[in-house]
Amino acid sequence: MPMNYSIQEIMEFTLGVLHHGISVRIKECSIDSRTVQRPIHAVFFALPGERHDGHDYVRDLYQRGVRAFVVSNDKREFRHLGDANVIMVPDVLEALQLLAESHRFRAKARMVGITGSNGKTIVKEWIHQMAPASWRLYRGPRSYNSQVGVPLSLLGISENDRIAIIEAGMSRPGEMERLAQMIRPEVGIFTHLGDAHDENFSSREEKLREKAKLFEHCTAVIAREGETLDGKQGLRALCPGKQFFSWGESERATLRVGPGADFEASYGEQRARFTLPFADEASRENALNAACFLLLEGMPLEEVAGRVKSLTPVAMRMEIKEGVNGCTLVNDFYNSEPSSFLLALRSLSLHERWKERVVILTDFDETGRYPTDLYAEIAEAVKEAGVSRVIGIGKELAKYRDAFPEGSRFHETTELFLAREDRKSFRNQLILLKGARRFQLEYVAAFLQKQSHGTLLQVDLDAMVQNLNYFRGLTPARLAVMVKAFTYGSGAKEVASLLEYHRVDYLMVAFADEGMELRAAGVRLPIAVMNPDSEAFDQMIALGLEPEIYSIELLEAFERALERHGVKRFPLHVKLNTGMNRSGLDAENLPALLNFFSVPRAAYPRTLFSHLAGSDDPAHDEFTHLQARRFKELCASIQSAFDYPIWRHLLNSAGAERFPEYHFEMTRLGIGLHGVSAAGAKLSPVSTLTTRVSAIRRVAAGETVGYNRLGRTTRTSIIATLPIGYADGLDRRLGNGRGEVFLRCGRAPYIGNICMDSCMIDATETGAEVGDRVEIFGKYIPVAELAERVGTIPYEVLTGISHRVKRIYYKE
Repeated sequence: MPMNYSIQEIMEFTLGVLHHGISVRIKECSIDSRTVQRPIHAVFFALPGERHDGHDYVRDLYQRGVRAFVVSNDKREFRHLGDANVIMVPDVLEALQLLAESHRFRAKARMVGITGSNGKTIVKEWIHQMAPASWRLYRGPRSYNSQVGVPLSLLGISENDRIAIIEAGMSRPGEMERLAQMIRPEVGIFTHLGDAHDENFSSREEKLREKAKLFEHCTAVIAREGETLDGKQGLRALCPGKQFFSWGESERATLRVGPGADFEASYGEQRARFTLPFADEASRENALNAACFLLLEGMPLEEVAGRVKSLTPVAMRMEIKEGVNGCTLVNDFYNSEPSSFLLALRSLSLHERWKERVVILTDFDETGRYPTDLYAEIAEAVKEAGVSRVIGIGKELAKYRDAFPEGSRFHETTELFLAREDRKSFRNQLILLKGARRFQLEYVAAFLQKQSHGTLLQVDLDAMVQNLNYFRGLTPARLAVMVKAFTYGSGAKEVASLLEYHRVDYLMVAFADEGMELRAAGVRLPIAVMNPDSEAFDQMIALGLEPEIYSIELLEAFERALERHGVKRFPLHVKLNTGMNRSGLDAENLPALLNFFSVPRAAYPRTLFSHLAGSDDPAHDEFTHLQARRFKELCASIQSAFDYPIWRHLLNSAGAERFPEYHFEMTRLGIGLHGVSAAGAKLSPVSTLTTRVSAIRRVAAGETVGYNRLGRTTRTSIIATLPIGYADGLDRRLGNGRGEVFLRCGRAPYIGNICMDSCMIDATETGAEVGDRVEIFGKYIPVAELAERVGTIPYEVLTGISHRVKRIYYKE
């Protein structure tokens, strides 16, 4: 981290009162107790929040080695916290902002501030993509643009950075003034004025004026030419005396551009051909804002055009996909603002103009506008865009059906859309999907998307949270969650992000590459690697992936890697063998372990743990208690050699339900998160594996079905073929009547052998038709039942689902 301050300087910056402790240098600032990497060099700001209060974690952080805290004046119990330095302030958030402001003014970087209703992160990332390395450009992490995020972004600036780009977001009047005071940019970039948070402002003019406060001290402002409010005072008028670097099609624009994605551009005497790699209007705006910054910094127009052509997506929200019956789907259902909808409408003109245009639209949520005016404007825009039909979803939208084109259809819910609409009615159309998240238009997209493989694994994230909360209610201890093996088949990145949001304490993966994938996806939670390989040590250290140590040789090898990197205080997890006899240190290994740590080391044990061999089976309860006793004894021997508490964890999901006396300081949650209970609790099923009927045939009595002629009909039967086989993870042992599926209103048995890419079922009693959805496991066929039928466990069923099976995640 670029910070390097004395505790006295931190006190001066934050205007607090310091209760002195030991001498420390502050090189790390934290607001999250779980992300402290170097405790002795960290200062923790105890921010209060709606769900969590940072003050609740102060004593635990002290035990972990943190010796600098910024706390509220009313928390007087922390004034004398051992040898810690405690700075008392009236407002912890304001103190964090004051520190960031002081750090910013010590930085040598040219400050760039970005604001607007949307597009801030993409503009920032695209500038970073296009900027030469010699510019030494720093940009704040992800979407850190709030009252908390901006200070953290500023504190990341180092003395070597020449340019620093910081986002600034606001939702209410008065918020931008504080952000502007912290950032104080020399260059401002305005992306777009949209509908977001309109309800919190008296008018759009007020919102634009508030956003423009970021540019008060700027020497230059970049924006689209004509960023006005229906001819009223625009952004240019709000930035008097500044260089207004604009882009647009008018003669007044600094960068003159043409329409569309392929055009001639001019800047002063320079000319160049621009070919944008994206056709939608939002990407066009973002790319040209980024291009203007490069021009402002002195890059020639021809070079800028070449760099723009090579831009790659940054979490693009709009997706173009092939639909059913020659249709093209434009999926843009991640932003339901009316202004975002108007941009999406304009972008339709850039795609397959010969196709009929159809819009699937939902109610707009919390726009702050009168519905009558809003939907009249939307209907008029739809007609002007040449849309021939709107299919509306939502009660509010349906009230204004008469304003939309003739032939439009309306459904109150997404479920009714899926039940009433026929795929055959969609043919050779360009279809825009736009709406609020609560309507789950992912299902509409799946309904209309061309299926190259009809099998889906649907993951109910709400059910997963319910299960997480059930286990939280069983234990007061910290929670570590297993996300190994693609999170039991459910998708590691998606589930890990959910768990991070719900503030679990640790993630655990099997191999280093799984942890690397999570870090690449932006997951910042502590991650433990259960099977570390020495070849991956360098990447693990760089990404903060903490190894499980199950042998002295592995410990020594990892210590050598830490020494090569010059890293200190790196946490690791010591595994103890208490009877599983798979891996781990035995009692006879403890002298070597303690001897290793008898001298200062770069690594330190954060946890001690072991695995239970049979916690889910009452037949093994006596052995489980024996393992727990062994674990306590081993932990006690190790703990006696350390002057800080080492966390212990022994219980898995089944153990958490059946042995509450052994929760210790942390519990590991695995299969329980996915709805499998060892105590008969009514957990929510998370994963549903479905496919569809791809073919139906009538087979006479006495005929055989499938390879080796093992399936035989005893009557004239309706045999349905399903496009799922053992290459997708469907167990071959389910064939020949051992397993069943669920479709329509009942179950149907498999008939014949399971094939590589398909299988057959006897659908005689179901009335099945081609295209019907079929459940392999889920609500009607519990995964535990399926596992029992083939003599295995739910773990194997879930982890066996092939990666070629498409995952769909849904959440209310």
